[in-house]
Amino acid sequence: MPAEPAEIRFAHLSDWHATTLVGGGPALLRFKRLSGWASWGLNRRHRHSQAILEAAFRDVRAQKIDQILVTGDLTHVSLEQEFRMAAKQLSALGTPEEVFLIPGNHDCYVRVSPERSWDLWSGYLAGTCHSELDPATRACLVDLSSNQTIAPRHADYPRLRIHGDLAMIGLCSAIPTPIFRAGGRLGRTQLERLERLLVALEAQNRCRVVMIHHPITKTGESNSRALWDADELRVVLEKAGAELVIHGHKHRRRIAELAGPHGVIPVIGVPSCSEVGSRPERRAQYHVYTARRKQGGRDFVISAEIRSYVDAAGDFEHLDENLF
Repeated sequence: MPAEPAEIRFAHLSDWHATTLVGGGPALLRFKRLSGWASWGLNRRHRHSQAILEAAFRDVRAQKIDQILVTGDLTHVSLEQEFRMAAKQLSALGTPEEVFLIPGNHDCYVRVSPERSWDLWSGYLAGTCHSELDPATRACLVDLSSNQTIAPRHADYPRLRIHGDLAMIGLCSAIPTPIFRAGGRLGRTQLERLERLLVALEAQNRCRVVMIHHPITKTGESNSRALWDADELRVVLEKAGAELVIHGHKHRRRIAELAGPHGVIPVIGVPSCSEVGSRPERRAQYHVYTARRKQGGRDFVISAEIRSYVDAAGDFEHLDENLF
């Protein structure tokens, strides 16, 4: 009898904001950072817990996960000390080969030199080396493999991580924005590369998971916090297809779908994985997905599990609700 198709299991975490601004010094006095510092002091520092984040990490490691996908917002106001603290948290979660990260808007809160920000996470932001990719796929990507200590910049996206049949496509919507604005933008070049990449990966029969920080569907998001070229991104996805889109940003679970060329594309947003539960819908969660190729076919079946923090247990447990 033919062997059963292999499973790939991957986890999705986001928006853990488990850093401190204490000791930030004069760097906090930049205009937008001053506003973020006030928000942190009055609100955010009470909503995110290092202990809950550590419980999430323990639980992820117990789930026999092949890849861990993180959709940004590890910091509050993009201080260098925050990037260094988050680098240690990433190391506690897994190796750069196990964890694939894209930045969020808080990780680009103001303009910061890369060597004091994203470069501190370079291994986690990196994709699969070009030498391991076929020519058609390489042609869709910017080659950064010659210097793995430098993280990709916005102009270098999309990034691609390959694990067996799973193709994880990281987009970057994180750009510096004025005070009281938390939106994002991909830009035409990134969208054009994405479309070519999705087509190339479909030709290889990969399970294509698109990662982005901002929501891509219309969910009542104010324009100041929205993805400003979401319409253009949806056109690309509806034309080229994908098996799944995942995002963060809202600190709430969001379930939507797009009409792709071969069927529905699920679009799933995950809550913060460190939230203390300031509101019931914000309680800390992360998602676990299992992708399996259909026997003898080209299509994939993706199932999902919600892992939610339970105060009484001080740990994460399976939540008996469906994502799709």
